[in-house]
Formats: sequence, structure tokens, C-alpha cells
Amino acid sequence: MAECVFQRARSPEQKAERRAQILAAAATFFEQERFEAISLASIARRAGVTKAALYRYFPSKEALFLGLYLDELERVSHAPVDDSLPLWQALSEMLVARPLFCRLTAILHSVLEQNLDETAALAFKQSLLAHFAQLAQRLQQAYGLSSDKAATYLMQVQQTLIGCWAVSHPAPVVEKVLNAPGLDLFRVDFKTALQAQLKALTAGQSNKLAADPVYAAKRAETEELDRIAELKRRAANGSGGVMAIG
Repeated sequence: MAECVFQRARSPEQKAERRAQILAAAATFFEQERFEAISLASIARRAGVTKAALYRYFPSKEALFLGLYLDELERVSHAPVDDSLPLWQALSEMLVARPLFCRLTAILHSVLEQNLDETAALAFKQSLLAHFAQLAQRLQQAYGLSSDKAATYLMQVQQTLIGCWAVSHPAPVVEKVLNAPGLDLFRVDFKTALQAQLKALTAGQSNKLAADPVYAAKRAETEELDRIAELKRRAANGSGGVMAIG
């Protein structure tokens, strides 16, 4: 009987592919089960690797899911943002479309960071900071936020996301009892809650920005360009009408 021999990844390309397989397996489980119900052994089996091989890439379940979180954050950092929409709406639509990222963010501080040693915690936070800087730069370009205000705003968005996800995804036993008469008050829709909270957060941020001379100048420039574009559009439409009449 032929023996199935596990082939260890050796080249950088093979190692990257193996890592991606492990993360994909973890993501599949996390879409269906809570974090505490998932075992590394089951992830290894689904990824087609031994548990020992998995440990060469991720020393713990928390480290594995932090890796998955950073991969998802990388996708969010490069995801298209519709800057024709208000900031709160553009961000809420982008986040709602990425439930895996939202689920991971919801347990980031309370679960995933809890068992890190100092070296791993520092490396993770530095990576997180780099991704936040990318997102902040996009907000600067699209909405005229200063770098420090954009970074602070993103932290507030993260905190809002965590709270909205927690109240809209209760424990199974709580979800069950919410069907009892009179308990509809505690049933929260994630998208609705997130949009309402981000709208309120952005309104508060806008009030602070109004006093920022850099933001005010950027806003005035944008409004002037919009005014000129509108005048040109009206002029073009008017000319078209005259020509049509003639």
C-alpha cells in the first residue's frame, strides 16, 4: 500500500502558497463557527498539512487569526471607496461588504491579542500602524482630512465597528430568547447600527474639521472646482439648447 508523504514547502513561493492555504482554511471555519470552537487540528486537516507544519507558520491559534486579520486589512486598505458618497456611507458600505474582516475586528482586542508575547505584540501593532497609515492617506486624498485627524477617525471607526458587531451578533442562547415577546428592542441589525453610528461620528468630526484652516482651505478649493464644473455644465447645456432651437 502506497504511503502518502507530506511534502514540506521549501521555496519562498511554496511557503507563501502553504501559508495562504492555511489562512483560507481558517477563514472557511470562521465563517461557520465561533473562534473558540475552531481547533488548529481541523484547520491543518482542511489545509492539507500536518499540525506540526502549521506550527511552523503560526505558533498559536491567535497568531494564525491575527495573520488572517492582517490579510483582510490589506484587502480593505486597497478596496475601492466611493468618494462621491458621504464619508460615513462610503465606509459603512465598504465594511458591510466584508463580514470576515468585521468578525475578526470584533474579537481583535478581547481575544486575538490576549496571548501575545511582547515581541509578537510589537510586530503586530507596527504592522497595524502601517495599514492605518495607508487608509489615512486615502481619506486625506478623498475627503481632505489631515493625517492626524484621519488616523484618529479610523481608530474611532474601528471602535464603532466592534461595538455594533457585538450587539448585533449575540451569543446563540441570547439570539434564541430574543424571539420572546417584548424583546425586539435588543435585536440590532449590524448595517443599520453601523450606518447610524458612523453618520453621527462623522458629523462630530466635521464640526471639529470646520475650525481646521487646512481642511477649510481644501474644502473651499473643492467647492470652487465643483462650482466651476457646474457653470461649465450649464453653459454647455445652454449652448446645446440654442443650437437645437436654431
